[in-house]
Amino acid sequence: MSKDDDGSQASDLFDKVSREAHELLKKAGGPVTRVSVESGDHKIVIEWDPAVAPAPMTGGVAMPSVDGAAGASGAADTSGMASVTAPLVGTFYRSPEPGAKAFVEVGDVVEPEQEVGIIEAMKIMNRIVSDVGGRVAEIIVTDGDMVEFGQKLMLLEPLDAE
Repeated sequence: MSKDDDGSQASDLFDKVSREAHELLKKAGGPVTRVSVESGDHKIVIEWDPAVAPAPMTGGVAMPSVDGAAGASGAADTSGMASVTAPLVGTFYRSPEPGAKAFVEVGDVVEPEQEVGIIEAMKIMNRIVSDVGGRVAEIIVTDGDMVEFGQKLMLLEPLDAE
């Protein structure tokens, strides 16, 4: 492979990554504070203002609110529950591959650092792990849903509450 071929492939990859980053930004919305796309080691950095970005995403897209008091549907009180939130924008999957058993179901006990889902972003599968242990009380998003940074994915009830 010639040096020119390497440059052309790098340029093509950079163009593709740039287009995908642009599409990601269109889908993500919110006030982006920084975008960095590098060709060197194919690095993309997108930052949202943490004080502003999570607020409109609290209930997710067409999702009932789980903050504070019960919503219009009369949902149960969720105070005291921990939530697993999306650390990035992408497509949420409950299982490692189509047709496979879900990582967790409502009622399952989750340990800290246990994988509870996957978010696909830019064709990369990102493991989603719980920061805390507990029993899965509710899975808020549906398999295959587009999720946003900071969006609640599931609620965990503390085990000592039983």
